[in-house]
Amino acid sequence: MSASHRYGGTPPPRGPAPPRLAGLQARSGSGAAARTVGYSNFVGIMRYGLPLVALLLLGLVIVWPLATGREEGFRISFSDAPDLDGSLRMVNARYLGVDDRNQPFTVTAAEASQSEPNSPLVALEDISADVFIDDGSGQWFALTAREGLYERDARFLDLAGDVSIFSDQGHEFHTERAHVDLGARTAEGDAPVQGQSPLGLLEAGNFHVDDDKEIMLFGGGVKMTIFPGGRG
Repeated sequence: MSASHRYGGTPPPRGPAPPRLAGLQARSGSGAAARTVGYSNFVGIMRYGLPLVALLLLGLVIVWPLATGREEGFRISFSDAPDLDGSLRMVNARYLGVDDRNQPFTVTAAEASQSEPNSPLVALEDISADVFIDDGSGQWFALTAREGLYERDARFLDLAGDVSIFSDQGHEFHTERAHVDLGARTAEGDAPVQGQSPLGLLEAGNFHVDDDKEIMLFGGGVKMTIFPGGRG
């Protein structure tokens, strides 16, 4: 039997919602509004708070190793400090270039410094260089030295202190200073030189190497010991 038949054909009227239900609806509406306002405030705070926290953390990463004297953290290759007389310094420096024959050369140093950022002169320490490389024949010369001065525009490299010259042909020479023209593929020095080659041992007062002409010249009281069976 339907509800209309039970109540004489007319459904009973509905009264207002019970007080308890009305109160719950009111509190639910006010709670949603409060949550909306709270979320907006949270977004506004985090909008400015997160960048500030990130900046503080970055500052701690940089400053903390310096303040504690520890070496952890990252190092900046370039430094501009008063005790360096205002010079710009770089560790593990590497310079790449090509000579007049468009052959590559590489000059590396444990430390490089410039008096000014745009200066063509670079003072180097603990130098290692691969020069006079011939990609076609695979021939090369390598140089090492305690210190030197690299003139980038002219491609000059002046070396001093325990200068050593090596070649893939088995030549090895040692002297105290040398001037290298990376563009013209020449090297020379006016200090005494000692060395060895497949032919034997050599002592001289100076030397000149011209890789383009494939010659080595020695002067100043040359003394040479020839190895029996040495190849020419």
